[in-house]
Parts: sequence; structure tokens; C-alpha cells
Amino acid sequence: MGIWKNIAWLGVLSIAILLGACGSEVDLEELDPQGQKVVFWYQHTLEREAAMQALIEEFNRTNPHSVEVRGEFAGDYNDIYNKMRLGIQEGSLPQLAVAYAYQAQVYYQADGVVDLTPYLKSPRWGLSAEARADYVQAFLEGDKVQGVQVAFRPQFSMELLYFNADWLRELGYEAPPRNWDEFAEMCRRATEQPFSRSADPERSLGLLLEVDASRLASMVFSRGGDFMNPWRRAYTFNTPQVKNALALVSELVDCGAIELFREPHADRKTFASGQALFALCSSARVSLFRSAVDSSGGVVWDIAPLPYEGGKPVINMYGASLAVCKTTPEQQLAAWLFIKWFTEPAQQNRWVQGSNYFPVRKSAAPELADYFRTAFHLLEYGKSEPGTARYESVRRMIENAMVKIVDGADMDRVLSQLEREANKTL
Repeated sequence: MGIWKNIAWLGVLSIAILLGACGSEVDLEELDPQGQKVVFWYQHTLEREAAMQALIEEFNRTNPHSVEVRGEFAGDYNDIYNKMRLGIQEGSLPQLAVAYAYQAQVYYQADGVVDLTPYLKSPRWGLSAEARADYVQAFLEGDKVQGVQVAFRPQFSMELLYFNADWLRELGYEAPPRNWDEFAEMCRRATEQPFSRSADPERSLGLLLEVDASRLASMVFSRGGDFMNPWRRAYTFNTPQVKNALALVSELVDCGAIELFREPHADRKTFASGQALFALCSSARVSLFRSAVDSSGGVVWDIAPLPYEGGKPVINMYGASLAVCKTTPEQQLAAWLFIKWFTEPAQQNRWVQGSNYFPVRKSAAPELADYFRTAFHLLEYGKSEPGTARYESVRRMIENAMVKIVDGADMDRVLSQLEREANKTL
């Protein structure tokens, strides 16, 4: 009889717990965020951190709920990712954190961040229909996983081709390359005819290419390829587009027109000193390239879409989002209110000027500088890398495969293995 009493008691206890859980559901519309404190982990440094801190200070001073946000530099994206995973295990989290969509998905699966859908749709705290229409819809959808809004994008970047316009003219070209054949031709010519104002004519490159998954993704996208199948259920690396991209890189490395690098900032130093005709990297680095060029004596340079095959460009667009950590209902709401304020047009304009990111609000576009405004209009050609939960580990696999293939390993074998190992992460 004792065992049956225990089972009956467990049943009653389970029902009580369930009822208690149902009764503890919080009505978002009735929450009061007054006086809540929000710790915000970000990766920004230098000018961007100063711009972010200025915006945080303004929010703290002007928001009607006396919410206080404290921004903290928590390392780079990987540092924050590792701290978040540890914090989820230990039950010690900030209220707000920077995260890529695939990282936020990991946090959500571990019960570390909240679904922002109720906040977005809240009659009291959410976005109006007019405000929602002003957001670039692709970015609202980009952080949605199976109907769950795991994070919210406050800005974005795109992959661009930086080029030395003075050197191109010396080589006899009036415009950047339209396709990859033209790009390869220009790179080879650059090795034969160094820039007249090069800091070191003995080293003359077409491109110093970073070993980075986003660089390869951009080259693949521009050929009409992808890293996943159309249903986003499997990785696809052993494809003609990936092979063609890597074959071109390998060929240009072999003839000395491209060098690979991993050292931070090496590409802009080489570009600014007139030793590389092109650079391939994020739009977020425009101001860094400008400073590097200015400090090296100055050349005329510009940005353009990557070379592409077909009738229109395909631009790799990406950017970290903001994830609201699972803390208390009041703190979660306070964190959301900061996100909402931060992505309003006035704040977007200030953030763009201080960060060189692109805004997610369409109404902020007219305030952009000319080169940013031109690039902003490439939005319709945007495409994103996979948002799967373990894409970070897949990125490392991709980068290792790039190096192996350029070093002479069998491409089919390396890509087949990459595809198998990547699909094991799904």
C-alpha cells in the first residue's frame, strides 16, 4: 500500500505544479518595467563603443520608465558566445546580449533567451503596423526560427569589394570587375604592374584574402550557389559553385596574385600601402579602410558589389542581433524597450554615423553617406549564410577546408568530407 500512496502523492504534486505554472503566467500588458536595470553585453570597442555608450546614456536619461541600461564590453563574438553558454549553465546571465542568429538559436534551445514575438506584437509595448513596415523585412525574418523570434537585428553589414581606383586606371581599366573572369585578369595584371605609389613594389598582389567562411560564402553566392539546400535541411559544399570559387582562388594563389591571411587587419594595411589591388570584406570596415588609406598618403579608392555570374549581383548580408536573456518578466520587458528605442530612425541615424553599419529602418537610408546609400540599395540582392544552431563549428570546418584545398589537397575528397561532417551538426 505504501508504494501506491507514494504514486498517488506524486500525481497530486504533479497536478499542483502544473496548475501553479499555469497560474504564474504573466500578462505582458500589465507588467511595469519601472526602475529595472539591464546589463547589456556587447563586442564594440573604440569609436563604436563610444557611440553605443552615448546612446545608452541618452536612453537612461530620457526613457519614461527610469530603466537603466549598463553596457559592458564582453569580448568578441566568440567570447560572448562562450560566456553565454556558461552563464546559461550557471544561471548567471545579463539581460541583453549581442548574438548571431545561429548563436541565439543555441541559447533559445537551452532556455537562455526568450521569444520576442509577444513583445513585437504587444498592443502596449510592441511595434505599430507603420513601424513594422519601415523595417527591412528580411532582417525581421532572419532571426526567426520555426516561428520563434530568437533575437532582433539592430543593424547589418554586407560583403563588398574594395578597389584601388588609381591603380585600376594605371592598368587600363575604368571600372571594377563585373564577373570573376575579369577579376582574375585584373589580379594577374596587378602582379605584373605594381602600383606607382606602392610602399613595396616587390610585393604586388591582386588580393590578400582572409581565410574566413563569409569570404567563401560571398564568392559562392555570387555564382548562384549556396551553403545549404533550398529547404535549409542539409549543407551542400560539393557543388559546382563552391568548386569554381575554390579553383579560382587556388589558381590565383599558385601564380602569386592572391595570398591568404589570418592576421587581423592585414588586408587593409596591404591595401592602403598600395600592395593589393582589391580587398574583400565587410562594409562595417569602411571607416577603418579610410583611416588606413589616409594615414598611408591617400589613394582614390571605392567599393562595389563582388563580381557575379548572371544578370544581377548577389550580396552576402549578415550582422549580429540582440537577444533578450531569460531573467525576470520585468527585466525582459525593459531589455525589449531598449531594443525598440535603439532601432527607431533617430537612433538608427546616430548609430550608423558612429558605427558604419547599415540601418534596418528604411526611413534612415536618406541620411546615409553617398557610398553607403549606394550600397544600401543593393538590399534587394541580399542573401544570408545558414542560421543553423551549430553554424559556428561549421564555419571552422569551412576555413580548414579552404586551406587544405589551396595547399593542394584533393578538392572532391575535402568537400565531400566537409559536407558529411557539417551535416552531422544538424
